[in-house]
Amino acid sequence: MQIKELGELGLVKKLTEQFAPGHPRVVKGIGDDASVTIQDDSQYLLCTTDTLVEDIHFSLQYTPYYNLGRKAVSISLSDIAAMGGTPMFLFTSIILPPATPIDFINLLYKGIKEKALEFDVALIGGNTSASSDKIIINTTILGEVPKDQVIFRKGASVGNGIYITGRLGDSSLGLKMWKKKDKKTVTDPFLKDAMLAHIDPSPRVKEGRAIAKKKLATSMIDVSDGLISDLRHIAEESRVGAQIWLKKLPLSTGLKKWLSDHPQDIALALSGGEDYELLFTAPKGNAPQIDALSSELDIPITQIGEIVPEGCGITVLDEKGDIFHLATEGFEHFKTE
Repeated sequence: MQIKELGELGLVKKLTEQFAPGHPRVVKGIGDDASVTIQDDSQYLLCTTDTLVEDIHFSLQYTPYYNLGRKAVSISLSDIAAMGGTPMFLFTSIILPPATPIDFINLLYKGIKEKALEFDVALIGGNTSASSDKIIINTTILGEVPKDQVIFRKGASVGNGIYITGRLGDSSLGLKMWKKKDKKTVTDPFLKDAMLAHIDPSPRVKEGRAIAKKKLATSMIDVSDGLISDLRHIAEESRVGAQIWLKKLPLSTGLKKWLSDHPQDIALALSGGEDYELLFTAPKGNAPQIDALSSELDIPITQIGEIVPEGCGITVLDEKGDIFHLATEGFEHFKTE
């Protein structure tokens, strides 16, 4: 068997079985947005790590070096946000071909520094190495969360509402625009916003902390691989099913305009990925508090579905209540061409 037959999720499952946590301070090891270990009597320590590989996760044909640095930090910040935590410390490691221009390093680390400072995170270490041809960037962030406020992927219950912060699909729409042969033909300001959303996402750290502090969510994850793909993680960990209402998906003006001419691209919102919004579940009784939080933070927090029994699986219902079929649920390493 080859890894492409196993897939990323199968590989993670295999490793999880081999490295079951046995240390008394490990609360959650492999299998969530971040590991959770005991820091002291009141706090958990969170740790997450992410890797960006050239021509897999980014292309230097359209990604500015500065924005690449910002995005590298943002994706790890998003994992800490999904646990309800506060990020504190950053490690960055970079693997570079020897011919990489110094200008790349200067701009990359300018972006890393500015994004870290934006969230009061200190860069305290890392590593450098050479590669034969591709650039690889790794970020590791340590954070903390009060023990009674941590939010796992596991915890959703039948009847819970399914909520999403912000908008869905803009990053994937932006990527579609970046891949156009003549990007200069993209003049619509809404499409330009989508292009920026792809190369410079905004992690929902403040929102994640507020959801955790107010104890609104029963489970949470960030949307990195695609709405349906990431929802499946919650469903499998919680042993439940889920129903998504297509007409309730929060879409930007730019994506709505695009869909008026390209309706098939609704898949960008369902399986596109890299939105880095927070997907969470909550009891029905918390709806008024969630609406109040949305107003307080001045961002949309939208109920897009409901948790159902496990045997129902995960379904997307269109405006008529019929099942909407997706070609793919989202990105998965090794299996995704």
